[in-house]
Amino acid sequence: MNIIILLLVGLVVGALGRAVVPGKQAMPLWLTMLIGVGSLLLAGLIFNSLLLEIVVGTLVAAAIIAVTQGSMRSKTHV
Repeated sequence: MNIIILLLVGLVVGALGRAVVPGKQAMPLWLTMLIGVGSLLLAGLIFNSLLLEIVVGTLVAAAIIAVTQGSMRSKTHV
């Protein structure tokens, strides 16, 4: 049950991270969820508050998405 909740919250955090990054992201749903879950796990190791975990997880997800999209754009426009 906890894994399902983590996946759902990870999807929301990943979607929020995508919303923070400007421009269109050509990223599949599973990758958004994976980035969201990973950023939540990282934030959970640092913070003990659920609100801080979600906020920091969203910022970390946005940073990962921005770096991922930047590297994808540079490879496709060469």
